[in-house]
Amino acid sequence: MPNIPRIVSAPVEYIPVLSTRFARRVAVCVLVSVLDVAVIATFGPALYQVSIGHSFWLAGLAMLFATMFFTLVHAWFQTLRGRFR
Repeated sequence: MPNIPRIVSAPVEYIPVLSTRFARRVAVCVLVSVLDVAVIATFGPALYQVSIGHSFWLAGLAMLFATMFFTLVHAWFQTLRGRFR
């Protein structure tokens, strides 16, 4: 058997590249996060002052802010989970 040297390419490093879909999702999550913070910072104190004497309004306001927060957490979770697929 003849001794034929084999040509083997040098190992190439794996460089992860972000997909455009992931970049769009991150951009949307950042935008929604900024908008949520702006809404809470702008209208939160006034809504709290209005609802101090009304327990139902205060409960509704708390539920509104909790819903905004958990929706935001869910969006970030789905976005970052999609990154590792």
